[in-house]
Amino acid sequence: MSNSFMRDFRSLRGAEAGPLPESLSQRSSPLRAGEPEAEAVSGPVWYCTRQRAGPLVKECRALRPRLSPNDSLYERTEKNKILRPPRDSSVCRTRVDRLELRLALFRFEGTRYDLSFDSESLPEKFQDVRKVWRAFLARLRRWKGGPFDYIYLVEGRHGDHRYHLHIVLRYGDFPPSVIRYLWKYGNVDDEPLLRGPHDSYRRTAKYFNKEATDGLILPIGAKLWNCSRTLNAQLPPPERWKDESGVIEIPDNVSISGRSDLRNEFGAYYYAWYIEQKTGLLF
Repeated sequence: MSNSFMRDFRSLRGAEAGPLPESLSQRSSPLRAGEPEAEAVSGPVWYCTRQRAGPLVKECRALRPRLSPNDSLYERTEKNKILRPPRDSSVCRTRVDRLELRLALFRFEGTRYDLSFDSESLPEKFQDVRKVWRAFLARLRRWKGGPFDYIYLVEGRHGDHRYHLHIVLRYGDFPPSVIRYLWKYGNVDDEPLLRGPHDSYRRTAKYFNKEATDGLILPIGAKLWNCSRTLNAQLPPPERWKDESGVIEIPDNVSISGRSDLRNEFGAYYYAWYIEQKTGLLF
């Protein structure tokens, strides 16, 4: 951030919110659960959030403006650009964000399966697809001998408008040969969740969220993708803290990363993400 921007922001804070807190111990590490927060930071306060999920790390830092009833349309619009960052620049704001984090919990072991129905087995209604899924899930549990991690999605609006399922499982739990043996209703296609070292979990998260409910094929308000409780339980809580710096550091040993930033006269929002490199032999 430029020195002129920092000077402008200091003057803005002084004009609108009075003097800044005298000191908030300079932190370079986030607060953990139960850890008391320091009371103040010298200079503008960056509100920081970091979310880890497997090898995926997402972090944002923001100088947040305050909305006022006296804001002009221009001022409110510019402030909301900071308070409501672009859709692909948030830690966990959208359905895509939430699914991306859960997909990352499969690390490098995830396999995506596309399960189709033949003409004899094709369900007529969404509820019938759910019944087939529950029966198949019970078959998977009997095969595994207990609970396991999964994400599943029901679709039917694109292409030939036939219902089908997308499932993400761990390769070590259910290799393709096992899924083809257990799925009795049609064809099975498979591919790794990450297609290579420079792929991202967000690609699949966007694909799984591409269809909206229509009240006909997909009921209004239906939750189209779901994940197991065992998978949800593995997602750590986000780390939140205040800092004097808006710099987000990305390590050297990452397979892929990205950044974006947004700033104006009222504040700033910085966002970065990366996927750590795979270690070991298992992809």
